[in-house]
Amino acid sequence: MTAIEVESSIEQKLHDLCEAIAADAEVREAREQAEAFLADADAVALYREMARANHEFEERHHSGERISDAEASRFATLRQQAESNELIRNFIGAQGVLQTVADTVNGFVTKTLEKGRIPTHDEVFAKSGGCGSGCGCH
Repeated sequence: MTAIEVESSIEQKLHDLCEAIAADAEVREAREQAEAFLADADAVALYREMARANHEFEERHHSGERISDAEASRFATLRQQAESNELIRNFIGAQGVLQTVADTVNGFVTKTLEKGRIPTHDEVFAKSGGCGSGCGCH
């Protein structure tokens, strides 16, 4: 088989995989939820404000900077507003679904290239060492 034939064969299989992913009901629902969130400017603004406040809060906390009661209260209020927003909750869930699909595909492809064969589920998702997964050391 020539390099062009292998590329065409792999490309066709990738096309088939992408077609299956796009047709998957759970993936389609997750995309619809993400799109509904992104179409709502108020939900997006609240999510961004919450994310920005969370990042700032964590940075200040880790640097040992004191957080006033008023700042902590504002942050808690923002978090409660974000958590009670159905579009934001659905968006976060949708992100999880889509990330899981991406991690699964990437994990199997990466392990296949490493091992030269189709890996088992345990080989792809086994936790090893103390550093966690995704670091590239295992």
